[in-house]
Amino acid sequence: MRNLLILTFLSIILMSSSCDNNPQVEITSDVKLNFLANYNSELLLLEKEYLYAGDMPIKFSHFNFYVANISLIKQNGNAFDETELVEIDFVDFPHNLNQVDEAEKGQTIQINKVPVGEYDGIKIGFGVPADLNRTKTNDYGPENPLSMASHYWDGWSSYIFSKIEGKADMDFDGAFETNAGEGLTYHMGTDDVYTTRTLFENITLKENETLELQLNLDLKKLFLMPNPDFDQNGDGYLDIENFESVHAEDRLVIAKQLMNNYSEAISLTE
Repeated sequence: MRNLLILTFLSIILMSSSCDNNPQVEITSDVKLNFLANYNSELLLLEKEYLYAGDMPIKFSHFNFYVANISLIKQNGNAFDETELVEIDFVDFPHNLNQVDEAEKGQTIQINKVPVGEYDGIKIGFGVPADLNRTKTNDYGPENPLSMASHYWDGWSSYIFSKIEGKADMDFDGAFETNAGEGLTYHMGTDDVYTTRTLFENITLKENETLELQLNLDLKKLFLMPNPDFDQNGDGYLDIENFESVHAEDRLVIAKQLMNNYSEAISLTE
């Protein structure tokens, strides 16, 4: 009997040891986030002429922004569990009239080893979260998107979350004259303008299949303006002829609205 008990005890130990040596392996796959920019449903190309509110001709020379804390979400009762995809990254649309093929491909961020399963949507932050915004460019190596001196402003003690630059033919004379007040410069930053958007969509990530999510951004919608102080024309858009730039604290209200508009401007296609 004593021997039988000893053998039983040893068997339990061996089985337990065997289980510890063979932990359950989490099944993962890859995700590609493809950002595609357009202007009022037209492919966005730098230096291409589009129409602003009131049919004012407009062109863009820069459009870029930081994205942060991107995660897939799964409902858990009254809350959501989040699976992080991206802590911080940078999206830039640099293509011009001669680069249509490249522009049509969009800008892609790839994330590897994401747990497979069913998700209820994706959450995206636009800008730099407060904890990271307290850092400086020299805190990072050259491969990190937060190392760019071009996107940090000492006067704000903040990163520049988004840059939109261009020019508009405000007098309708057929010329885009930066030195005549037709240049446009919108640089948004500081913790107050950071914004998030959750896009609810049934998302299925399967083993051995790369999931591609297309995130479409309509640049025109970034200029939506519900505040009549900055839309004296009453057309629903920022009066760019009166407010042609944002790069100072006295125009923080405009900067905050432009960043909030990322929520209106973005849509998801799986």
